[in-house]
Amino acid sequence: MMNSDHEDRELGIEADAPAPADAENENRLQLKRELLRQRLAEEKKNDGIGDIDGIARMAAPLARQFVRQHPYASLSGAALAGVWLVRRKPWRALGGSLLAGLLARQALTLALSSGNQLLKGLTAAARSRQASNRMP
Repeated sequence: MMNSDHEDRELGIEADAPAPADAENENRLQLKRELLRQRLAEEKKNDGIGDIDGIARMAAPLARQFVRQHPYASLSGAALAGVWLVRRKPWRALGGSLLAGLLARQALTLALSSGNQLLKGLTAAARSRQASNRMP
């Protein structure tokens, strides 16, 4: 038998009030949304190299699936691409300075992102140590 609205109000129960677990889930959802917004804003700020990274991240699962389904075709395609690269040497047309500039830029981006991740890990570990030291 269900309680009436009057009985619920007498007991201090509101039908529209979220349960504590629901409120916690809602807070977690809001945090995740904010993180996604920040990531999207960062990706919009990136230049062409950032776009290439995003495309590679999206294409990687599709490539894995294709390789699992067609391993011999993938191996043959990779061999043909290798032969083409060795015979044609397409990087020579780019010029030494342009290629060196692109590689240096990519290396700098990778180094900065790795350093940023390392710094975040170190600060998180320091915070957890401080929090554990505070607790009696």
